[in-house]
Amino acid sequence: MRGVRRVALGMAFSFFVLSLGLVYWQVVQSDTLLNNSANRRLILLESRVTRGGIFDRNGEIIAQTQTINGKKVRVYPNGEMYEPTLGYSTVRLGAAGLEGSLANWLMGVKNATATQTIQQLFSLPRQGDDVVLTLDSHLQSVAYNALKGKMGAAVAIDPKTGEVLALVSQPGYNPTNLDDHWKDIIKQTQEKPLDNRAFSLYPPGSTMKVVTSASLFRSGINTTNLYDCKGSTVINGQVIPEQNQEAHGWVNYNMALADSCNTYFATFGVQAGDKSFLSAVKGFGFGQKIPFELNVPVSQITNSPKVPETLSTNLLAASCFGQGEVLVSPFQMALITAGIANHGVIMTPHIVERVLDPSQSVQYEQEPQPWLTALSKDEADKITSAMVTAVTDGTASPGALPDVQVAAKTGSAEPGGNEPTHAWYIAFAPAEAPRIAVAVFVEHGGTGGGAAAPIARQIIEEALARK
Repeated sequence: MRGVRRVALGMAFSFFVLSLGLVYWQVVQSDTLLNNSANRRLILLESRVTRGGIFDRNGEIIAQTQTINGKKVRVYPNGEMYEPTLGYSTVRLGAAGLEGSLANWLMGVKNATATQTIQQLFSLPRQGDDVVLTLDSHLQSVAYNALKGKMGAAVAIDPKTGEVLALVSQPGYNPTNLDDHWKDIIKQTQEKPLDNRAFSLYPPGSTMKVVTSASLFRSGINTTNLYDCKGSTVINGQVIPEQNQEAHGWVNYNMALADSCNTYFATFGVQAGDKSFLSAVKGFGFGQKIPFELNVPVSQITNSPKVPETLSTNLLAASCFGQGEVLVSPFQMALITAGIANHGVIMTPHIVERVLDPSQSVQYEQEPQPWLTALSKDEADKITSAMVTAVTDGTASPGALPDVQVAAKTGSAEPGGNEPTHAWYIAFAPAEAPRIAVAVFVEHGGTGGGAAAPIARQIIEEALARK
């Protein structure tokens, strides 16, 4: 009798543990599992759930499910213009991009209405939620067409709200009938159309000087003093060259940023010290996970995601002008630019504006939230002044617009080996009351002013015209 009781208690305890496990995975971890691209449950649900539509901020269709010849078909009217950011969802390939990360909304699972819950409980046909993005199809189109034929990325952000207005990576792919041409896409090992270059990590080159600026200000260095740039300098046995060995002559901080003087920033960055530099980069989000609807790799100062406690003199000198081991994504450079434009405050970036249930009632709406305070207003104003000088009298002049003051910085980053430099251009406008911040990256494009600035100029011009 006692043995039977023990067996019964053992079975009851096992059932209790099993129940706890089911509750944990089906309730506590449900969103995590649903967002996992390896989980095909949501995709298989599409036999009875009509996936919601994805729209831009103006209501233009980006993705929508239609019934064609009695079969549900995911339609992408803009082809590759939003890829790989938009991603895909097929039974065979799973889900990726926004189609994957927003699947719980699109399938009506997250915060389901009472009607959706009953339909789900009884396995009835139902409609998912519609997702309205912050993207502007007009800006997306301008950036996409300007980058077409190149490898690179363009990101545009509203600095006051953190809304992502355009997010382009090239080359992309056409998501229509993806199963049929998947093999051709994955064969493109050099172009890598599945890689989102807006989120990939690259050396930032001289665009890093806007971050280093904060270190100089905080160390007490008098940035109005003149420095004699002779085309190169030696720091701790390491030769720091200017691009093409160009000697800039006597420059203060403003002209050093405008002329993109490597030796100025290396010399005074080392003088400011590694503690000041590392504190500044942390303030701009290096070593931190960016809160965003899509996964963005962590930008780093060394060959480790974590910001180090110290830097050697040589590595500090190189890092101050964006070389060494510094790696940053175009997306993060857009956030850094937006932070300068927003008086030092980097807003939490977001690409989802709102979610609508099948009756078009608002289920979710994003509110602007600060993420980091990278600079004081005074520091942001000083960097802005120097970026304006870069446009009016420096390397960033190819991004100038008539009747609008643009603030910008160029970058030409050495990727190593004999490869051509990567081209960068970061900018915001109008400088006195910013409405858009942009980062443009062209892989092996040469100079920032030559390859990236014209693209940024087109995006800014379109954005200000539409506003």
